[in-house]
Amino acid sequence: MTTEIWIENKKLDVSEDISTLLNFSIDDVANFADRSTSWSKTIVLPGTATNNKLFGHIFEIGHANSYDPELPNVEYNFNAAKSADCLIFQDNLQTFKGVLRLLEIISEDGNLEYECQAIGELAGLNVALSSGLLEDLDFSAYDHVYNHTNIVASWDNTPGTGYYYPLIDYGNYSDDKHNWDIKTFRPALYVKEYIDKIFDAAGYRYSSALFDTARFKSLIIPHNQKTLQQLSNVSLLATRVNDYQVVGSSTNFGLLRFETTALNGFSQNTNKSIFRSTSPETVSISINLNVSGTCYKAGGSTSAVVVTLQKEIFATSTSVVLATKVFNAQPNQNIAWSAVFENIETTLEEIDGITIRIEKSAAASITVNANTATLTAASTSSVLVPIQVGYTIEVNQQIPKNIRQIDFLMSIVRLNNLYVYEDKFDSRLIHITPFVDFYSGEVVDWTYKLNRKKPVKVKPMSQLNAKVYEFKYKPDNDYYNELYKKRYGQDYGSYVYDSEYEFASAKKSFEVIFSGTPLVGYLNKDKIYSTIFKRVSVDGDNKEEQTDSNIRVLQTKKVTGVSSWVIQATKGGSTLTSTTSYGYAGHLNDPDIPSNDLNFGAPEELFFTLATGDLSVNQFNVYWSPYMAEIADKDSKLLTAHFYLTPKDINELDFSTYIVVDGNLFRLNTIKDYNMSEPGDCQVELLKVINGSYTSETSLLYVDEDYYEADYVE
Repeated sequence: MTTEIWIENKKLDVSEDISTLLNFSIDDVANFADRSTSWSKTIVLPGTATNNKLFGHIFEIGHANSYDPELPNVEYNFNAAKSADCLIFQDNLQTFKGVLRLLEIISEDGNLEYECQAIGELAGLNVALSSGLLEDLDFSAYDHVYNHTNIVASWDNTPGTGYYYPLIDYGNYSDDKHNWDIKTFRPALYVKEYIDKIFDAAGYRYSSALFDTARFKSLIIPHNQKTLQQLSNVSLLATRVNDYQVVGSSTNFGLLRFETTALNGFSQNTNKSIFRSTSPETVSISINLNVSGTCYKAGGSTSAVVVTLQKEIFATSTSVVLATKVFNAQPNQNIAWSAVFENIETTLEEIDGITIRIEKSAAASITVNANTATLTAASTSSVLVPIQVGYTIEVNQQIPKNIRQIDFLMSIVRLNNLYVYEDKFDSRLIHITPFVDFYSGEVVDWTYKLNRKKPVKVKPMSQLNAKVYEFKYKPDNDYYNELYKKRYGQDYGSYVYDSEYEFASAKKSFEVIFSGTPLVGYLNKDKIYSTIFKRVSVDGDNKEEQTDSNIRVLQTKKVTGVSSWVIQATKGGSTLTSTTSYGYAGHLNDPDIPSNDLNFGAPEELFFTLATGDLSVNQFNVYWSPYMAEIADKDSKLLTAHFYLTPKDINELDFSTYIVVDGNLFRLNTIKDYNMSEPGDCQVELLKVINGSYTSETSLLYVDEDYYEADYVE
């Protein structure tokens, strides 16, 4: 039998007696949270001139070469730290597709050998994603101005793309839980677009009917930082465009007022004469001031014009002179003066301010001329700046920090019990399908491939290794998550499945990276909010407090027909806009009449009154219950036996196809030790099919429901 191995579309030399064993797997019932891929045991390749060239003469100890990731990983560009695309053919039939990894080079008595391993395409995807973080993805196309117009408009954005501003109660942004400070609205991005960009950045594509459903497209990752802020160079630009009499004959001093400003990390008081830092961090800034005007002294003695750049320390009600200039005005003369301060450096704490004080020593009038006053300040490095209305939000800075792309993707896999597998013909196409939708219904009979002379093992209960299985959302320490954990001993959104298997006492759990998010409603209020805040006791009163939180995942929906409410410039302050709709986001698809739930199981307690709806259509019941019922069923069996498989069988291998043996229906689980040079018996694991169809259950998650409004009580 002829065996060929190709890397990066170039053929390697193989020995006539080459022997290696391939393994193929879709699932490991002993560790059901993991999804396996095809892999080989060690492949030994001879050190021929062709192979030496293809491996870039890496065997030479002193060898070094440059590496360009845009070029094929072969020949002079070969990098052993990177994978190379690999295909294996037997008698011109493709039996393996993935990547090749060089393990070791062995030289003995002048003979050179390369020890390699072939790994399925999923391993390449894993490697590509293992070091990437969510914040590495580029969402800069969605940078936008932070204002109520964009917030309200986002509720009508096409789900699955762009940004969305959910109404989430982050604490201390409402006096009445009806009207809301604009700062409670933070931009969120859609899960689907995260996944799209993850695959694109890794150089892969995916195919998934689930990801194209309306429900999945509605999923977002909400903002999880304590406050809405971003790294920026703090700056201000203030100008005076009209004449301004700063000091009249009856007053001794005045603060210069500026008519037009551009602020980033500063706020301006009502009369526009004081600029305060809004950064929670200490800011080092460099200040420039250019101001000129006139002074008229009518008779009497000489008067001095004093222009002073000051730092105001409001915490101690003190002022610090940063720079000053003095000009003398003779009696009965109208003098021109001009003060220029360049690169004046200082530091500002969060509530420190900058003022320009102009004063006189005797009766005189001091005027600043039109278009002659300019004040600029800029920080010497980027600092965290609270985002104000009118600022441009850099969306990338609002992404949850330090979340690995592979962990994010695996949590989506676990949440939906997905099978992730390579396309047979396209090396960069990955298929993603829920277990309940994976099996095609096609059947192939392997009865006559079974070697009955070798042991045939049947294990009841499919190797259950625990009595209790926990499907867990990650713990978090916000108020309602902690309250729920104290009351019920488990995390909000989690579910415990008891297999009733008497021969194991262990508990097995797996966890997604997301935390559950309790929904809260209040008496006589008709909006329901996801709630992420802490409560602290201040003088015996419970106060809400913003907090950093773990990453969350929520479903979105624009809810209409609620009582008119307003978005405010500040809590209890002026109205920016009023509306009878809001951008809902929560674990339920609809807060009034839910038909599905992102939680693994129905909560033991709801923190609002639910008038009607179905809480049984949750992640466990739809995606995991059929799987667990099958491996825990009393009639469940794992068949392990030896089957004779040919290159044609491997070439046509499809894990979504049922296998028939002696009239019994099985799911193909693993193939171990398939000999790619001399096909023969190889070990196969088959899981007995208990229920072959789950379509009616999954369809429950794909149906749009009408909206319904109700009142709630905490």
